Amino acid sequence: MDQVIWIEILNRSRDVAARVRFAGPEVRVGRGYDNDLVIDDPYVAPKHLRIFRDEEGRLVAEDLGSVNGLYLDRDSRRRDRIVLDADHPFRIGHTVLPVRDPGYAVKAERVAAPRMHVQGLLPSLGLGAAVLGIALLALWLSETGEPRASRYLVPLLMWGFLVAIWVGIWSILTRVFSGRAQFRRNLVIALSGLLALALYSELAHFMSFALTWRFASTYTYVATACVLALICFFHLREIGPTRLKLKGGVIAALLLLAIGLQTLWQSEAFRDFGQQSFMIRLMPPALRLAPVRNENDFFADIAHLRISVDADRLKALHDDAAR
Repeated sequence: MDQVIWIEILNRSRDVAARVRFAGPEVRVGRGYDNDLVIDDPYVAPKHLRIFRDEEGRLVAEDLGSVNGLYLDRDSRRRDRIVLDADHPFRIGHTVLPVRDPGYAVKAERVAAPRMHVQGLLPSLGLGAAVLGIALLALWLSETGEPRASRYLVPLLMWGFLVAIWVGIWSILTRVFSGRAQFRRNLVIALSGLLALALYSELAHFMSFALTWRFASTYTYVATACVLALICFFHLREIGPTRLKLKGGVIAALLLLAIGLQTLWQSEAFRDFGQQSFMIRLMPPALRLAPVRNENDFFADIAHLRISVDADRLKALHDDAAR
């Protein structure tokens, strides 16, 4: 039993793709078919390494003169020989291999959740109901004419179709790279992001209408980009929990690029066309919290502006005369 060696092959997500049992004092690993373990990796040599037990009974991996070498997991230092630790795999080419003996202590089994499909769908159903309720409330508050069913059904069906496509694409990617589609988790992530966007949108409209605060509406694109970036990050985490810092860094860079380009476009539009006007969605007058200004206030502001312009003009003329 002491001569038994277990070798595992990990996939990109660091999950076990294959597990092979060898009974003998030594295992030859390489791409050639005359090895005990054949690795289908073009960066692995035909005869890459051997795994054996030394005089002390420890498992050792020894490079057999390969071009790309032998490395300890993510360490960049090439090694000729590694004393193997069951919890720290080694790497040859693009392949990661943990080596373990029969005495390796595995983790305790997970407690299986009861197979209650309805309970598993409750988070998705709750989030979907919340998004649907906010959308229906927003449409109802913006009604200015006779209610029509098409005005409610068409946007809801369109958003439902887009969410289904979005979740389907991420589920396919999760299935390809991790072996499990995780449709329900991806659906919860998408609906959570959509709920956050809906809440922010309604808050921005309320602040613009009720308080005449345009800040939230002006920078809606920033909030939208941030929420989309978070959604993509959590989807990528479902695909694989490894290299989260790298994934987060890439998404943050793309986020900053998108916000920068949109800000540049808005600044150029302001320079070319002046202050952009915002169409505030009509809401019930009872929600209006800021006092309504009458025509006398408007003309008073015009008079003050005229006085300021005349003062600036006189100052410019005085400066020109002084020169």
